[in-house]
Amino acid sequence: MRRELYTFLTISIIVVLAMSILQIIVVNVGGEVTNAEFLYYVWSWVFGFLILFWTLGYWLSYLWIVNLSYSVESERVVISKGIITKKKVSIPYAAITDFTLSRSLYERWLDIATVFIQTAGQGAQAGGHEGKLEGLTEFDDLHKALRDRIKSVKASKAEAGSASSENTEPEVLQSILDEVKKINRKLN
Repeated sequence: MRRELYTFLTISIIVVLAMSILQIIVVNVGGEVTNAEFLYYVWSWVFGFLILFWTLGYWLSYLWIVNLSYSVESERVVISKGIITKKKVSIPYAAITDFTLSRSLYERWLDIATVFIQTAGQGAQAGGHEGKLEGLTEFDDLHKALRDRIKSVKASKAEAGSASSENTEPEVLQSILDEVKKINRKLN
């Protein structure tokens, strides 16, 4: 929630600064509008907008955060989110190709990070990702644990593949070779 509050505060400061500059330009340079008129007409709208912005923004952010959950399970990563439309994304480790840790300037200032989950179907070149874990505070430990989990899943798949190829009978391999030779003779 800290990121959202700082975002609201930043937007509010920018709006107030922009209106202050506009007031200086309109009142001092233009001279057609008095300071009292500008305060009455423009600032009342600005403060009304900011009150509405903070009220709606806070509750929508709160609902978003309450309905957002991440679950790192033994076989998959599960992301649940949504206010009106609920969405649950389940990404198995076998499909994951990489995890990307991202920290924008704003996120570094807030000491949080985002971990993007990439799968074979969503390439990093296209900027795509299957899921993202946002607003993480203990991001280094989680990123390392997820990458270790991927390595162990890939290693166990490789071991299972080599074990199954060792158990293949030589007769089966010989029959496949004989069949390929027959096909090759017919094509020539």
